[in-house]
Amino acid sequence: MRLMLCGAMIAGLGACSSIDLNQAHSEIENLDLIAETRRAFSDAYQDQPFEEGAIYVVAEEHGDLHTYSLTPCGGNHVCGPNGRIGHVQRLNDHIVVTGAYPGRTFYLSPGGDGYLNWRGVNRDLAWN
Repeated sequence: MRLMLCGAMIAGLGACSSIDLNQAHSEIENLDLIAETRRAFSDAYQDQPFEEGAIYVVAEEHGDLHTYSLTPCGGNHVCGPNGRIGHVQRLNDHIVVTGAYPGRTFYLSPGGDGYLNWRGVNRDLAWN
């Protein structure tokens, strides 16, 4: 009796739903479970940029190591040197900082790495 009642309830709910099966199938095909699992792991277990305040970035430019200081200064902004204010944007796999240093865009990954785009070239970086 209970089994029949549960079956009737499920059938009733199914009749009331308006699921587009083609759209649902398309969303499932586009789901990248490996990337989503990596993002969830990063959020839960790795250091996040600006989580504890200012960060320092080290990257190579024209054969020398250069350091950069990025300090959160409210909202989606980061303060660089000489009063420059940059903008912070969160993408799926990176925190992107633009405008804090002229001509440089920082792509900061959880865990302390990422890359710096300078003059159209991506260069590895480390942050702490």
